[in-house]
Amino acid sequence: MKIILDESVSYSLAPALREAGHSVTAIAEAPTSGIIDESIFNIVIENRAVLITRDYHFTNAVRFPPDKTSGIIYIRSGNLTANEEVEIVQRFLSNHPNEEYASKLVTLYKESVKIR
Repeated sequence: MKIILDESVSYSLAPALREAGHSVTAIAEAPTSGIIDESIFNIVIENRAVLITRDYHFTNAVRFPPDKTSGIIYIRSGNLTANEEVEIVQRFLSNHPNEEYASKLVTLYKESVKIR
């Protein structure tokens, strides 16, 4: 499974996920840094990847249909430290196989998860 990290997530998430064995492309690290949401979404579709973001715009299923992706994981903004963000993403990925959320929108909260 490929993972695309939007620029809105913590910079520490990419190395942590790579260390856990995931194939990760971080938009913030790429020459494409600063591209618009639609371009990021097209990269996700082309790579058949999972998008991980803190950008609320990606929760708009009309504009960014999750069924065209391997899943959109939206980290609900709040008072999360970078370590907490890494922890909740890693916990989710460890406990939920991609088949469970492929083509769906996942919202990660500090203490809970919604998959729809």
